[in-house]
Amino acid sequence: MTKQKARPSGKTAVTQYILVGAGLGLYFGLFFRPLREPNFLAAVALALLAAAAVTILGLLKKARPTLPELGKTAVTNFIKFALVLALLEGRHYAFDLGGKWLVTAFTTVLGGLAGWWLAQSDK
Repeated sequence: MTKQKARPSGKTAVTQYILVGAGLGLYFGLFFRPLREPNFLAAVALALLAAAAVTILGLLKKARPTLPELGKTAVTNFIKFALVLALLEGRHYAFDLGGKWLVTAFTTVLGGLAGWWLAQSDK
């Protein structure tokens, strides 16, 4: 007999997502060193690649989604990936405005918001 893990309550799960997101944001801020200019075109290209990979993995499932569901998933994933990657590129501007402290606060807050956003889609 296998044991099933108890899922945390809704409020606890959201808190966990927010804390993990903020922690990742803190990491991305603390260790950020601007070595190049921001490149939003690269962020869009990587978002397309990531959305394509997630969509293709969805096709490999036994219960394949319908074509409209697959299209909606692809577009939604692209928007999420593009937004997150564009915001990561925005670290350069935060750094220019206020240095390491502002970029750390910027990425920590955005990481927490991203965690909250992901928790909403996981409900």
